[in-house]
Amino acid sequence: MITPASHNLIFLVTGKSGRQHGYEDHWSDDGSTFFYFGEGQAGDMRFIKANAALRNHSAKGEDVHLFEEVSSKDGYLRYKGQFICTGYEFVDAPDTGHNMRKAILFELVPLEAFDAPPNGPDGSADVLDEEVLPEELAALRVRALAGSSECRTPVERRLLSRMRSRAVRLYVLLRAAGKCEGCGATAPFVTQKGNPYLEPHHIRRLTDGGPDHPRWVAGLCPNCHRRAHYSHDADEYNRILANLVLSKEGDHE
Repeated sequence: MITPASHNLIFLVTGKSGRQHGYEDHWSDDGSTFFYFGEGQAGDMRFIKANAALRNHSAKGEDVHLFEEVSSKDGYLRYKGQFICTGYEFVDAPDTGHNMRKAILFELVPLEAFDAPPNGPDGSADVLDEEVLPEELAALRVRALAGSSECRTPVERRLLSRMRSRAVRLYVLLRAAGKCEGCGATAPFVTQKGNPYLEPHHIRRLTDGGPDHPRWVAGLCPNCHRRAHYSHDADEYNRILANLVLSKEGDHE
């Protein structure tokens, strides 16, 4: 695992060379989940450093990218894509000294499995609908932050993560209350169902897909959304957005 201090990124490398340390990374039978062993060559693994970073990456707004060894001798890697950590479990596995220990087995799902349906004009955003409008804002936030402690299987954790992903986006749109959280202007138009149109933007993420934390998602008008991604001052603008959202979410921390 590589966690650059100056970037919101986590790089994971998988390959045969890890087997000497008891790492048997593998795909699920249906190919939907990649099981990735945590960091630590001897003794029980703990949630420190890179292991903690991977477990908490959604809440921290960090992107996870997986690479596969093509040749351990030459150091060549093949990019496998961006992933979301949907859960983990402790399993029995040997360490470098062939002693059995408790190892962390992370469950990683490709980002495209979480992509929002193309409800918005640019195909990137959820929109408010009649299903969620009657809900209290606080109740939707609870759903957005729902944990996976009661989920017993990787499939259940994966499904819960997808539900949380949508709940986060919808919560943010409700939190915005019809006004762009960037420029403060009223939503540029209303949808066919009469709801203000805004787009969820992941402040610290390279993409707008996948589950996240309400602390790192802003409800923006299309113009501000594109500014946050493509303008010359995008980095500074995202820092401004982070402070604006913190002013709203700070009371919940």
